[in-house]
Amino acid sequence: MGTHYFFALPIQPELRQMLEQVSHEVDLDLFKHIVYPEDYHVTLAFLGDASEEQLSSLHEQLSDVVTTFPPFELKAERIAAFGREKQPRVLYASVQINAWLDKLHRAVVHACSKSGFIVDQREYRPHITLAKKWRDSNKEITPDWPTLICDSQEVSCLNLYKVAPTEKPRYQVVRTYAFNKL
Repeated sequence: MGTHYFFALPIQPELRQMLEQVSHEVDLDLFKHIVYPEDYHVTLAFLGDASEEQLSSLHEQLSDVVTTFPPFELKAERIAAFGREKQPRVLYASVQINAWLDKLHRAVVHACSKSGFIVDQREYRPHITLAKKWRDSNKEITPDWPTLICDSQEVSCLNLYKVAPTEKPRYQVVRTYAFNKL
């Protein structure tokens, strides 16, 4: 298996700390994988394995596209889960979609497709994963998720990350694409 890559928006320290505090209110030990706070992000596109040629092509396309975006606001809304209500696959903080986030997601997916990547075509549901992979099929959780009370954060860049499964943090920035500060 090769190195996997993905594009995501970084999370600012204030939001990261708030999500870390909220995650302590949930029994995360019921999940096999708890995401390190340093690894919190909002995924735009998962690439999987990638060749240098594909990454180079993608870099050329995104370098120009990303500079057309101004910094924009990102707001975490609530704690929620994917999968079964009492044994969820993923516990996450939902992120409010806005016009800039939607446009950026579409631009990144388009660039990835043009570079030969097969990108997930499901409806985009921006979120910050807190934990995943339910541990014990004999246990259940009461989905009484804590409330998020947080301000929006400014997003001023897009990162290309690589997955380093044995390291902490697991997600390492390979390249940063700065938005255009008008």
